Amino acid sequence: MPLTIGGVDPPVIGLICLALAFTHRGHAGRAGLAVGAAAALKWTAWPAIPVIVAVLVVCGGKRAAFKCAAAATGIAVLAVLPMALVDSSAFYQNVVLYPLGLGPTASSAQSPLLGHLIVSLVPNGKAVTVALIALGALSVGVSLLLRPPRSTVAAADRLALGLILAIVLSPATRV
Repeated sequence: MPLTIGGVDPPVIGLICLALAFTHRGHAGRAGLAVGAAAALKWTAWPAIPVIVAVLVVCGGKRAAFKCAAAATGIAVLAVLPMALVDSSAFYQNVVLYPLGLGPTASSAQSPLLGHLIVSLVPNGKAVTVALIALGALSVGVSLLLRPPRSTVAAADRLALGLILAIVLSPATRV
């Protein structure tokens, strides 16, 4: 159904899988281009960049990791920066506030996941969920530094864990 209605999730998932496949084969630049394209399509792909870079540091060395990081951030920034510069307020509302459930428009995709329940039942629930998401992201980031993934499968697992935390804790529940 998302393919027929123009959703970006299938191409984002496909590009992340492609980036992981390139990573597995040792093609750091191609992995960077693929994950950068995914990040340009949707912000939920941005966490894949440090995860892929972390596995490349272990498996391919610092040069490969830098090549991937440069390609990924370069593509994503070139795609996103013009929109941010044209209307920074709208960009901030749509890219930062809306996914966190803090924007003026409520998501139509409400579900009783933990983040939504915290917002509904806990005083200052939105602040609590944002803090929990930040703590989850920090935890995954620290895990990448202290115990980086040693294989592409381990990297995919770490990325899945981080994204699951973000989805479950998101107050908007439409990540």
